[in-house]
Amino acid sequence: MLIAGLTLGIGILAVFGGIVYRLSLTEPGAPAPLPKEGAVPTVSLSALGLPPDARIVSAALDGDTLALTYADGNGTTVIIFRLPEMAVVSRLRVTAD
Repeated sequence: MLIAGLTLGIGILAVFGGIVYRLSLTEPGAPAPLPKEGAVPTVSLSALGLPPDARIVSAALDGDTLALTYADGNGTTVIIFRLPEMAVVSRLRVTAD
């Protein structure tokens, strides 16, 4: 019982020691500054294939993937883009029944 207790205690101390070590290594860095002058990629609604009455509701970015949600007279649509290629991966239309 004593050996099992000591082994458990040493294991817990090792885990906490590893956590403290990892926390002491990471220093919060400042975000990279934005370039003041440079090319800013732009795309129009018609280039995305959106109707003229489309209203962008939200956008979500995850790495190289952008999810763009827009609403129009027919309902709401979510478009998934791959940013390096600026290609549409998929579309999901949500309509009212």
